[in-house]
Amino acid sequence: MKYEDYLAAQEFLATKSFGLMEHEKKGIAKTGFPIQFYTIYPIYGKIFYVAASNVFQHIMSKGVLVEAVTKYPKKFGTGDALDVIEAIRLVEPTFDTTQRHAEFLQNEQFCFIMENNNGIIQDKVLRIDLFRDIKANPEGKSEFVGGILHAFKHFSFNGVNLATGKDINDIHSPDTIFQLAIKAFFLPEEVEQTAKGFIGRISLNENSWLQFSFYLEQVNGVHFINTIHKKSKKKVVA
Repeated sequence: MKYEDYLAAQEFLATKSFGLMEHEKKGIAKTGFPIQFYTIYPIYGKIFYVAASNVFQHIMSKGVLVEAVTKYPKKFGTGDALDVIEAIRLVEPTFDTTQRHAEFLQNEQFCFIMENNNGIIQDKVLRIDLFRDIKANPEGKSEFVGGILHAFKHFSFNGVNLATGKDINDIHSPDTIFQLAIKAFFLPEEVEQTAKGFIGRISLNENSWLQFSFYLEQVNGVHFINTIHKKSKKKVVA
């Protein structure tokens, strides 16, 4: 990664993060990351960056979530988000209670995915949080609202659901989702506009789509992931 490209990405990220902070009335915002927290994804001749916070990167790319799923599989697929947080806390016990750990992970732990086109960072950008909130559900448990841990209820690792759900759709590792998200967001095979964003579909195989639903925060032009589903091609009408 050229240093001038890094500076351009940092400036872009800062503008978007400050804008979101003001729009969401937050007191703080992460507005940039060290260059070592950038990962380059060259896909179909295009260059994409995934710029992530340290904690987000450790959970998604440095083995924390994989270790949590492997060591504490009974904490996953229970329908309770706090069980997932507890498994992560047991692997990296930053705080002494699950609730405090959840509050920490909810606060500005995210990545930005952006495209570099000949040295210019393109305005279309995707932000992926670990999760946006945790709320009680009708079953008396808690559920993730937004973010990748909400979407991961539809995915698994070595036959164990990666979050609170029951779906078994194995992926090689949690950060595999970045390459899939880049394709669905920037290079979808099918696009469907929605009232608050769009749906991007990419092929898993001849019978199935992987469908990403994206929400657009219109004030700052930042997209978020609503959810991700595996869909039959026979049932989807473009």
